[in-house]
Amino acid sequence: MTDEAFSDAVPELNEAGAQQAVAVAVAAAGQLGVGIVVYVVDRGGNPLALLRMDGAPRFSVEVAHKKAWTAASSGSRTDALRDVINADPTLLHGLAPGVGMFMAVGGGTPILVGGALAGAVGVSGATEEQDQQIADAAAASVA
Repeated sequence: MTDEAFSDAVPELNEAGAQQAVAVAVAAAGQLGVGIVVYVVDRGGNPLALLRMDGAPRFSVEVAHKKAWTAASSGSRTDALRDVINADPTLLHGLAPGVGMFMAVGGGTPILVGGALAGAVGVSGATEEQDQQIADAAAASVA
């Protein structure tokens, strides 16, 4: 990846990187034959890019946003958070419903550059596993 995807010495995803992530997500979804929403945020969880493919459910816009925000806020894949929360009833019943944007469902992936959080990708509209696969591919394309 070239430096054009990042804006500062502390890596933060910018417009070019967000557009690249969207393009890769759309291509991956096309290969799987699914319509998805892809939402890309900077390291603070602020929106950079959003695309809803033809046929993707409208509610997936909000779900993809929450997945991207959760991945950026935690620095973790959302499917990994799901597993942690499911293993601890206190987290499952206390934390998960108490944080408004929190979405511990597969499909969110942080974008890490040199171990530092630069942004995140959220995907919704296919199966949980497909969403995660697409988000991973999009994040890897700019990492």
